[in-house]
Amino acid sequence: MLECDLKKFKCPQQFVQFKLALRNARSSNKAITFSINNDESADDITRFLSKNAYTYKFDQHLGLLLVEPLHV
Repeated sequence: MLECDLKKFKCPQQFVQFKLALRNARSSNKAITFSINNDESADDITRFLSKNAYTYKFDQHLGLLLVEPLHV
């Protein structure tokens, strides 16, 4: 499983870094866990994941987002 810390980024950099890390995880076909700052909104990230049919779990209190690899 891969990990990516997005806490040091603010929107829109947070979303850009999220997509880059997600692309790397997808190419290696591994799940990835993102750490997100609770002060930053993750709405754009969760909307992107839902729109693209990713399986994910988001614990907003801990600021952790687990994204499973896509299965075709």
